[in-house]
Amino acid sequence: MDAEENDLRFCFRVITPMKAYTLQAETEADQKDWIEKITGVIASLLNSPFPHQPPYGNLAAERHGSASSLDSAASLEESKSSEAHSDAINHLRNIPGNDSCAECRSPDPDWASLNLGILICIECSGAHRNLGVHISKVRSLRLDVKIWEPVIIDLFRALGNDYNNSIWEALLPKEGQGMDESNSTILFMEKPKPTDAFSIKERFIQSKYVDKLLIAKDTNQITIGILEAIRTNDVRAVYHILVLADASPNMTYDELNNDVNHVLPVTDRKLFDPASCEKIEDSGKPEGCLQGCSLLHLACQHGHPVLVELLLLLGADINKQDFHGRTPLHHCVQKSNDALTKHLLKRGARTTIKDGGGLTALERRMELGAITDEELFILFVR
Repeated sequence: MDAEENDLRFCFRVITPMKAYTLQAETEADQKDWIEKITGVIASLLNSPFPHQPPYGNLAAERHGSASSLDSAASLEESKSSEAHSDAINHLRNIPGNDSCAECRSPDPDWASLNLGILICIECSGAHRNLGVHISKVRSLRLDVKIWEPVIIDLFRALGNDYNNSIWEALLPKEGQGMDESNSTILFMEKPKPTDAFSIKERFIQSKYVDKLLIAKDTNQITIGILEAIRTNDVRAVYHILVLADASPNMTYDELNNDVNHVLPVTDRKLFDPASCEKIEDSGKPEGCLQGCSLLHLACQHGHPVLVELLLLLGADINKQDFHGRTPLHHCVQKSNDALTKHLLKRGARTTIKDGGGLTALERRMELGAITDEELFILFVR
């Protein structure tokens, strides 16, 4: 579609006999990927005379009378992948509250909001998409097979529909409870039902996530416990604090702690070099100085992949530099955490950024010894 006309980027339309849906992707690559997937599904359905048609490879094998070993191997791999994906869906559905849509309670939801950690039905997924990807990153349980990696599954285990709604619907009166007449804004709000019109569901979802009418806000939360929550890998606590305080995931250690070492502005460029920092030298550890570190830096230092993923989904800057010019990638490298380093690289961390000492994350990693992990090396140099 014409994105400039609507001031929307990476949008496309799905036109059905009943309604036209305008969808928005996060990037141009995601937009093309979604269009290809949807087109492929439509073509597959149009060309399939039966609801459960065997894979093309099996049909071809029958047509030619025998299957090659390559076809068999591919079929086995496809079967394993399909089984693993089904297991992932089952895990997601078994999380408390995830057997029904987080918004309207429709059974067996097939869609999800990654950054909110919830499952939703297809109709409510349309309302979530209309919020924009900065508020809700919608994915399909069945179409987006590659998304459902272990770290995402673990994130949903930590959150889920019940926990999410305990935060985002804290002020919503429960069934059988009286209304709080002192709050006229939510006096007439109620959770939509599966049979309600789309407009009713959309209005509720807008009020919930954009207007944030049902949150018991507490701006004092941000200074109470978030550093400890990150240290102890308490994903729920971090999420809870950020939502209640309406805080940025890019806040820095300096905003939460008065323990700063370097007084700005700094004119001596040598002070930016980690090797010249007294705190780092005295502690003997790269994390000895936390000045300028974001929550993502801290999560990387403590080696918490699920927390790292949560912060990234909430909008944390993956390339943010601390006082010494170090990115989260630098911190992962200097903690010798190759697994988390690979995760950041796959999520788009830039490898060309130099720290205050003039070295990239790859150069810092090389200081620790030769890279024997082939995948890690390829991710660094690609």
